[in-house]
Amino acid sequence: MATQDISAIIAAALVGNAPTTRKDFLAAKMVGGTAASSLFAHPADKGTGIKALGYDPELDEPQDLGIEIAVADAGATVASTGPLEEGTIEAINLLPGYRATRHAEGLLIETESAAMFDPEDVATVIAQWLAQKYGVHQFAVRLIFGPPGGRSVFLRDLRGQAYAVHQQRAEK
Repeated sequence: MATQDISAIIAAALVGNAPTTRKDFLAAKMVGGTAASSLFAHPADKGTGIKALGYDPELDEPQDLGIEIAVADAGATVASTGPLEEGTIEAINLLPGYRATRHAEGLLIETESAAMFDPEDVATVIAQWLAQKYGVHQFAVRLIFGPPGGRSVFLRDLRGQAYAVHQQRAEK
């Protein structure tokens, strides 16, 4: 999907005219939703922009997925970045043929048969939605994919960070 298409989808959603997309489809492709997957937003300066690394479109089973939103805006706190996690889910659900749901510390993304999963589209829609709806300015969106089965040390570290951030929020 072209960036201008994503921008148009977001612009429409922001004025209450989100495209109607069917979310009750039979999933043709699933990504994330595994025990090694994670989704978290936290205050950190890790540069700006989007990154999607390690996606393998040939895998039939769900690939592990870590999504990190690192916010460097002045005044960003663990508590203030919490809503960005739900915003990430909202953003993905704007994409036609995509369905995102929370799954423990992580996220499950499903696509219908007519939609080809594209990690760059997912990262782009997240970044644009968070900037426009939530007003974050300096932040990085990272989607890191690993082989199924929790074999990625990097994803285990991300999951540990997600758990720690979520515990810190729960304690406040």
